[in-house]
Amino acid sequence: METAVNSESLRYFTYCRKSSDSEDKQIASLPDQVLTMTEIANEEKLKIIEVFQEAQSAFHIGRPVFDEMMRRIDNGEANAVLTWSSNRIARNSMDGGRFIYMFDQKKIIELKTYGGVFHNTPEHKYALNNEFSLAKKSSDDLSVAVKRGNRYKFFRDKEWGGCAKPGYKNVTDIARKNHIKTDGKRFRLLKRALNYVASFKATPMESFHLLNNKWCYRTRKTAKLGGRKLNKSSFYRVLTDPFYYGLMVRNMEGKRCEEMGHHTPMINEEQYDIIQMRLGKKGSPRKSNKDFPFKTVLRCGECGGSVTCEEKWQIICSKCKKKFHKGENTDKCLRCGELVENMKNPKILHYVFYHCTKRVHHDCTQGSIAYKEMNSAISKELDKFEIPVWYKDWAIDNMSELNDYESTSQTDIKESLIKRLNQVDREIKNTVRIRCSQSDFDAVKNEIYNQQEDRLISEKKEITKELKQWSENQDKWVMATRETFVFAHFAKYWFEKGTPETKTWVLSKLGQNLTIKDKKLHIYGEKPFYLVEKMKIEVVQELERLEPDKIPILSKETLSLPAVCLSMRRGRDSNPRAFYSADFPGLWNEPLSDLSKAYYFTDFEAFNKVSSRTAAIFNNFRSDS
Repeated sequence: METAVNSESLRYFTYCRKSSDSEDKQIASLPDQVLTMTEIANEEKLKIIEVFQEAQSAFHIGRPVFDEMMRRIDNGEANAVLTWSSNRIARNSMDGGRFIYMFDQKKIIELKTYGGVFHNTPEHKYALNNEFSLAKKSSDDLSVAVKRGNRYKFFRDKEWGGCAKPGYKNVTDIARKNHIKTDGKRFRLLKRALNYVASFKATPMESFHLLNNKWCYRTRKTAKLGGRKLNKSSFYRVLTDPFYYGLMVRNMEGKRCEEMGHHTPMINEEQYDIIQMRLGKKGSPRKSNKDFPFKTVLRCGECGGSVTCEEKWQIICSKCKKKFHKGENTDKCLRCGELVENMKNPKILHYVFYHCTKRVHHDCTQGSIAYKEMNSAISKELDKFEIPVWYKDWAIDNMSELNDYESTSQTDIKESLIKRLNQVDREIKNTVRIRCSQSDFDAVKNEIYNQQEDRLISEKKEITKELKQWSENQDKWVMATRETFVFAHFAKYWFEKGTPETKTWVLSKLGQNLTIKDKKLHIYGEKPFYLVEKMKIEVVQELERLEPDKIPILSKETLSLPAVCLSMRRGRDSNPRAFYSADFPGLWNEPLSDLSKAYYFTDFEAFNKVSSRTAAIFNNFRSDS
């Protein structure tokens, strides 16, 4: 039931709001809202006291212009509000409840919108409260959708969602998808400034002044902002932001999430760490959570304990030449007090080393070995059996010819198995026929028949299993050898260019017992690539005998040398003895497509699916000589 309202007693505040968030992209801009509200006021001859405008989201409380309007309504300066829509007033429960409470106190008599009017009646207040609730639900749904989209973009697309950082820009492709791209000259200037700091050509502040004053860097121009020099706080945010070496960091659902992005980095991780060292306390040093290789496969050669990896940073002061450790709270030289940030061309030393954790025996006397020495030792080991790509292809192609030869030599074994299987079938049939021909039941004879049948059936199963294994094993040794030659060619490339996980995997293939002792890497046990290494040695020896002054190591002409053929062929036993399934159950279940993918391309993941068994198989058919 509506109550009569005296329109002459109404004094209006006009409220126009444009959200800065994506929720209101389809809402009219502030000038359009003001124009529309002015036309309504003129047509209906409304008394407008003042027009309030602001560009701020109503999803959270704390709008200064809205709060000022409500304070003045509470003081009695106006008793009605004119706005474009009810969702301009509130999109959160507190502001909506506050506005309706003003109705209850009769400080607001009317809310007039473009589409209707609300008076101080139960029905109108109920309808207004529903509109506020719908506006809040719309904002909540939009917030969930935006967070879901940002999470999808962050983890799956590995792209930064939101406003682009300095040096980058937001672009929209033909499919209307937003991406982060480099911002031309600004990207190059910022990259140059970061490189100056990382390479000790300038201090952070000197690089900042060069960027703005000498190189004339200006921020990206927008409708209202931009086109100015980069301020000091923004420059220091660039220096400490891991985004610029490729790492995206974002808080999602109260958790810190990190992901390497697909954007073009300005610097590498090592340069970023050096910059943080130079910034001192203003830097953003990270905890050492790097995934160092080799730790999981190494053991201490003295106590058998696990091995860990550490890194240390040291700085040599450019003023007094004092060397000191750079910790989280170390921002100046310990002797002269010179701030690290102000040091010109200081020398920064970075050490990475492996050592025993000493958890098994606290009195373990083993020292540490540097990461560079570890890399050098492994590279030398890989050099022993590294082969060129054409030799790998030649060896794999000739496996088929060698397999045909071995298949012919094994035909007698297969025929013998089939002959024995047929004989067992006939014996089983004869036993069943004799049992059925007996007219009288004899317990003793029946027990003999049962035993005979069980023995024959068991023998048939064994022969069938052996025959199946024989058929399956015809090509397995060729496939195992193929894997070995692929690894021998690509191992060093994977080790030099691969991830820490790849490096660890390559090292694990070199031996069965990998230890660190006396500051050296020791590889014990059978080496799965012994044959390839031995073949290279024999070829070199053969070439030295033929042409001692001129030794083209593993040239194409050496493929016909007896040493090469003998090294490859002697590793194949004339009787494989079907050791595969007996010693390694469930072996070779992968389809041939995975194998072909592994040796035709440098596909480490596909190769890794089957290569974990190469060492064991290769050792079984390797000659003891």
